[in-house]
Amino acid sequence: MTSAKQIIESYNNRVDQAKIDIEVYQGLSHRYSMIRLAVFILAIPLLYFIIKTNIIVFGLFLIGIIILFVWAVIKQQKFDKLLSEKQALKDINENEIESINKHQNLYYNGEEYDIPNHHYTSDLDIFGAHSIFGLINRCRTYYGNKILKTIFLEKPTKSDLLEKQEAIAELEKETEYRQEIAVKLFSLEGLENYNVAESINRQMEMDLSFGEGKILTIYRKLLPLIWVGIIILYFINYGVANTLASFLFIGNILLVGNFTKRISEVQGRLSNTSNSLRKYIDVLKSLFNKKWNSTLLRSHAEEFENSSTELPLKSLSDLSSIINQLDYRLNLLVAIVGNGLLLWDLSVIYKLAKWKRSNTGKIEKIFKHIGFMEAMSSLATYAYNHPTYTYPQISENYMRIEANALEHPLIPKSQNVENDFILNKQDKVVIITGSNMSGKSTLLRTIGLNMILGYTGTKVAASNLSIPIVSIVTYMRIKDALEENVSTFKAELNRISMILSVLKDKDDAFILIDEMLRGTNSKDKLNGSIGITKKLLESEAYAMIATHDIKLAEMGNEENRIANYYFDIDYKDGDLVFDYKVKSGICENFNASFLLGQLGIDTEV
Repeated sequence: MTSAKQIIESYNNRVDQAKIDIEVYQGLSHRYSMIRLAVFILAIPLLYFIIKTNIIVFGLFLIGIIILFVWAVIKQQKFDKLLSEKQALKDINENEIESINKHQNLYYNGEEYDIPNHHYTSDLDIFGAHSIFGLINRCRTYYGNKILKTIFLEKPTKSDLLEKQEAIAELEKETEYRQEIAVKLFSLEGLENYNVAESINRQMEMDLSFGEGKILTIYRKLLPLIWVGIIILYFINYGVANTLASFLFIGNILLVGNFTKRISEVQGRLSNTSNSLRKYIDVLKSLFNKKWNSTLLRSHAEEFENSSTELPLKSLSDLSSIINQLDYRLNLLVAIVGNGLLLWDLSVIYKLAKWKRSNTGKIEKIFKHIGFMEAMSSLATYAYNHPTYTYPQISENYMRIEANALEHPLIPKSQNVENDFILNKQDKVVIITGSNMSGKSTLLRTIGLNMILGYTGTKVAASNLSIPIVSIVTYMRIKDALEENVSTFKAELNRISMILSVLKDKDDAFILIDEMLRGTNSKDKLNGSIGITKKLLESEAYAMIATHDIKLAEMGNEENRIANYYFDIDYKDGDLVFDYKVKSGICENFNASFLLGQLGIDTEV
């Protein structure tokens, strides 16, 4: 099996090769940039002298210069694109190294996706800074981020989850493929809330009818034939042909000039879309050239293999081509010659109007497919980066959890402490006691977060984990909200009310509670905690409760459906020592008095 060290080494090798390639492509891009500049500078005086002698020779020479100029532009663009891709490849692989070593990730962390009062997202650090979404996400597109978000929020069926596991396991082995997609979308930074499909539909609401006038359309279609006639006339009567060509060329430019403002508005609205469309087209070429074995990936790809679904892909390609043609008007040489000869701008507007009639609103599906592959690739990259982790087994047994070498996914490997843990079906409520900072809360989050991670289809932070599919609800980070006139205790009551509602509505709930009712006095806290625990025992739900209250844990002496676990501490050379290992039983050592004593506070009565 590949080790984490080998994976980091492979990423480093890609970074080193990318740096070499970057240097090569920078040199080639500069070379063709100089050629392009030289052609432009030399063309101006040469054209000035030639136009005085012969309009036909001028036209032919101008076409030759344009061809040479366009060739240099195409060459430079080719190497600029390769340069950009290699720079992106370097950044992507450096990011993977940082993700493994430091849990840092340059992609969007999903902070806007956190839902107030959600059943578990805030307590388990699903979205936002230092979150599991922020660690795993490798999506640049709107739909990629939204689909990955949904995967973290939905409770899957067992069959759906097994299909996702199969797909992610197949993608995990395709590192080059995943990075190919990531490279082509890498420059779309900050567009997680930009819906390209919706934007195109909105932009295409503009009026394009000025390019579709009946007389204008007839004239535009006859124009090539008129030029052919003038060329033939040139060999019969040079003077007349030269005069007609001059008047026609200038007249065409003046005709297009009447629509310049409206054409510029259209071009301005669509130009930015063109840049992103080119990247999506490149990605689609990769997506549809790959054959898959897993059911989920194969079914998504097959949606685009029959004729009825080819239209969205062709629509995207056609629109990109049309916008590119419209952008050519920004080049002075192309704009003058193209409009003077063939009414270039109006011809492109006509194509755009035709595209609008046929295709607007039909391309959303293609962007969703790209987003789906981004989301799945994100989960596969996480699995690849953690070779010691495992895909969880999905148990039919409600409720049993069995874990070996379980870790918290958001704690770096060097700081993690592995734990084995079993929740048996007869243990309706697990009560965990222990001192401050001993690991109680971390264990609850470790179990809850790994279960959510398992539900996404990717690997979990354990050498073995068997879990059922349940409705997870947490009660951990309870905060007051002064601006809403909500005290800590009122916030806790709201959370308890939500849990009671879940107990009533769901028969597969798994409740994780960290020190309940901390916002009230000790007596009410204990009585309330005992009352809530009894309510949990009466329901169909299972629960894990972290607490300092030994009295609550002692309920297990009279109720065999309660299991007790604890975290211990030790004192060595006047300091506290934590092993962060969960053990069976009730904690007897607590550290609050010791810690207060360290601050000079006498706790003896």
